[in-house]
Amino acid sequence: MSCLPFLVVMLDIIARLPPKNVAQCKLVCKEWLDFILERKFVRAHCHYMRASADQKLLMVGWKTIKVHSLNYKSPRFIVPRGIARPFYAHPSRMFFLASLDGMLCVCLQNTCELVVWNPLTTKFKKLANSNSQGFYKVDSDALGFFVDSSDDYKILHIKRRRGTMTVYIYSMELNSWSTVRFLKHRPYHHYTYLWSPATLCGGGLYFVVTQCRGRSDGLTVIRFDVNSKSFSELCFPNVYDDEVSGSLVNINEELHMYVCIGNYDYRREIVLWRLKNKSWMKVFAYPYKLWMPLSTMCSFTYYNLPGTCLVITNFGQVI
Repeated sequence: MSCLPFLVVMLDIIARLPPKNVAQCKLVCKEWLDFILERKFVRAHCHYMRASADQKLLMVGWKTIKVHSLNYKSPRFIVPRGIARPFYAHPSRMFFLASLDGMLCVCLQNTCELVVWNPLTTKFKKLANSNSQGFYKVDSDALGFFVDSSDDYKILHIKRRRGTMTVYIYSMELNSWSTVRFLKHRPYHHYTYLWSPATLCGGGLYFVVTQCRGRSDGLTVIRFDVNSKSFSELCFPNVYDDEVSGSLVNINEELHMYVCIGNYDYRREIVLWRLKNKSWMKVFAYPYKLWMPLSTMCSFTYYNLPGTCLVITNFGQVI
């Protein structure tokens, strides 16, 4: 160990350890403590943790909140660990909007406040202020969680009220909100448009925006560049059908979309598309299975078990 360069020890060895072991390494010496607290180390550690096979799933019940392991070989897959919430909110009144590097962005439905919460460390921060920023309306707003090139964690909040749209960005480093411009002369502020949860992939946040529920010509993909803070429009995959829905997923830093063809009662086919050079390429298609409740009200998460995606519907089904 004494022959290895300091950066190799910290970024290639210590950064691969589980969080509890990293916390113990802070006690070795002041030099290790200072480096572990630097953003460079935090980013490296989060990168390795995202690639870990022991990913976590937070299950919120009527009265309890439990952490499950998604690793089938882990004892915690069978026996979950209960956690306490550090802020006042009934579990049934918490709406989870986004997650990134172990942090969750939560809407407290009784007050509409936005909260950033780390359930494993129990630390949290409320984002609402006296300027009416940081208040989220579940039926009309959209939100994304990202980190920019300066390693600053940020929240993108697309706020729609009374026929107008305002886009806010919260900086966790600066502890403040700012505004950015949206696309000019576009109708997405109208209440007839439905916005999906954001999917972070390759320096962008992506949303599926639906106007006419079910028609492919009423579907658009909106991209927000996390570094230039600008919006752009992308076309929907080349699918012609009266009943279509799409769900985005980041697979190995490539944006994919699962497209369901057919209405909710009679799904005919599921097609996986991959975005390459602003064009959609068809990867494969397979017949719809009755046990897969894919709809516009579900989210996909790719995690580190080969070829596996986690599907969570708004009704609480996990597949």
